[in-house]
Amino acid sequence: MTAQRQLLIKPTFLQNMLALPGKELHQIMEKVNMLTGDPEPAGKVKVPFQRYWQQGIRLYRLRAGHYRVFYTFDKQYVAIWTLRRRDESTYEDEVDLEDDELTPEELAGLEQAAANARQRPDWDAIIAKMQPKEETTPFPEPITEELLTRLRIPKIYHARLLPLKTREALYDCHGLDDETILRLDEYMFEKPIELIQQEPTLQALGGVDDLLRYKEGELLDFLLKLSPEQEQYTRWPLHASGPTMVKGGPGTGKSTVALYRIRSLLQQLLQEKSTAAPRILFTTYTNALVKSSMQLLQQLLGDSMRYVRVQTADTIATDVLHKAHAYKDILDEKTLQEILHKAVAEVRFEGSPLQQRAQRQALIRMGNDYLRQEIDTFLVAREVESLLEYQCMARTGRKYRLNGLQREAVWRVYERWKELVEATGQETWQQRRVRAARLIDSLPSYRRYDAVVIDEAQDLEPAALRLLVKLCKAPNRLFITADANQSIYGSSFSWKEVHQDLNFQGHTNILKANYRSTQEIDEAAHSYLTYGALEPIEYTTHYVNSGPMPDVRAVLTANHEIQLLKDFFTRACNALRLTHSSCAVLCPSEGEGRQIANDLRVEGLEATFMSGSDLNLKRPGIKVLTLKSAKGLEFPVVAIAGFLSGRYPVIDEQAPEDEQAEMLARERRTMYVAMTRAMRALLVVVPAQHENELLTGFDSTYWNLSSKQ
Repeated sequence: MTAQRQLLIKPTFLQNMLALPGKELHQIMEKVNMLTGDPEPAGKVKVPFQRYWQQGIRLYRLRAGHYRVFYTFDKQYVAIWTLRRRDESTYEDEVDLEDDELTPEELAGLEQAAANARQRPDWDAIIAKMQPKEETTPFPEPITEELLTRLRIPKIYHARLLPLKTREALYDCHGLDDETILRLDEYMFEKPIELIQQEPTLQALGGVDDLLRYKEGELLDFLLKLSPEQEQYTRWPLHASGPTMVKGGPGTGKSTVALYRIRSLLQQLLQEKSTAAPRILFTTYTNALVKSSMQLLQQLLGDSMRYVRVQTADTIATDVLHKAHAYKDILDEKTLQEILHKAVAEVRFEGSPLQQRAQRQALIRMGNDYLRQEIDTFLVAREVESLLEYQCMARTGRKYRLNGLQREAVWRVYERWKELVEATGQETWQQRRVRAARLIDSLPSYRRYDAVVIDEAQDLEPAALRLLVKLCKAPNRLFITADANQSIYGSSFSWKEVHQDLNFQGHTNILKANYRSTQEIDEAAHSYLTYGALEPIEYTTHYVNSGPMPDVRAVLTANHEIQLLKDFFTRACNALRLTHSSCAVLCPSEGEGRQIANDLRVEGLEATFMSGSDLNLKRPGIKVLTLKSAKGLEFPVVAIAGFLSGRYPVIDEQAPEDEQAEMLARERRTMYVAMTRAMRALLVVVPAQHENELLTGFDSTYWNLSSKQ
């Protein structure tokens, strides 16, 4: 007897299923259940869409009454993609309507074509087909109360929806949420197979029963399926010989692996009699990611969520200082600038008059911005204790070289700066992290964790990492994800510099498949980054998704930029079957972001600027964010814009070349992170009239520059 295969589903199939009347639903569920036991019923597999096999998609179909079930399978899984009604007027030339069996020779030929597939879909043709050919696109059938009820569309929307007769009227109907628009749109107009392929694959752990529960509203959602590559890193034994690191580029699923690793750790800990109530800490970089991670973990763990704490490292540091009765407020930015300016003005140098003058000139050439970074991210964050130690350190990640005399000048400013900061009774975030990491040793009552999972570790300073390491009961219970080339705020550093327990020898693994962005977006972003990479780029060897090349467009005026953004979002949403809520504009600063959001609203598009602290991804309309606050997020459609003023990036032209190069490299990494937030469509808008070195390096091999002026 053949073993049952695990049931996987695509979101499109869930939408199809909701629209089915009771009798047809029962018929479809019987077929789905049968496929989990035998995906080749009676040896008569029907193979439509031979062109998809040429793209490597082994897509099958099976007759179920008036419908056809489209699915893929392997030895372990059956994945249900979509339903199509057998109707010539609907299928036109997309589906082979004949049900003749394929001969063994024909099937073998298709198998070989799929195995040798290298061809990508013709995205220009797909997008052209999805764009409206007329001013209006009529619905193929009327909207009825029965249909809206089956689709589980809220009753409050029925009166608005019933009179609608075209797709354009649906999207223009005010007061509807995006889920309602997309659910009705996907029912009326079948989604191209290429787009369904790129949807996430979901697990129905309970098989057909889960589908029926979802249809009845008893099951709200399904879990993402991990790939075999991802899954192997979640199941490592609890008692490994050391800590574990999983590295990978954007979209490789590092954060998803970290969440599933928590489930695996909990299962192993609960099996140990010595840990009846285990405690696991999961840390991620921003408060926005904390919120979304908690929601995903609640779904993944259920009642076991009570054993997990989800927080940022800074929240933990603050908590430690409160427990130690050593809390200080954080200095505001204006005061910090004043303190540094005063420290530079008041510092007294040692040595001969010539040496003193040389040190003063070194500070002038360096500039206060770079000096501030040297103090914050190097001297404070790495807990440099003396001038001698500073003179001997390699300054990993800092490109601007400092000789002994220059380092002495920086150190003297640092000493005065510390005195001035201490006099305020407040501190910087870097100082808070350092103090918390030191004080935790004096707090034996502060509960340690049975395991600690650190996501996006590349953006945590060494002091924050030291604190998290100390909170873990054993080094082999540490699990870390990182990608140095996504680092915006921190500098490169050696893990052994952070803590002796962070010895990953033999325990570092690399995720190589990109599940977020299309191959075209990822390759374009990598080509742009070449200049600013902190580490050699480990190119992704496997891409799940493909799509059109990302665009670079030059504009002369702000109005030109807004019209370009409006046209880009409209075309992308039509092609990808999305609403504007799936779109984001990433800008260099809050000022540019607020202006773009306002200008988009004037053009009739709902758009909201969101700072990192008031991020609300569920809010309808286009999200407008700064480049840095978008870290860790993802959007199907992304435009990077707002550079017309020429004020970004701020690089001191009087600074030494090495220092300018380091600043530019950091800003290019920021742009790289922003580019890799895009999942399906990406546009970069550049000024036409002035050069900005940050906005160069777009290779026509990877970027569509056809309209760049």
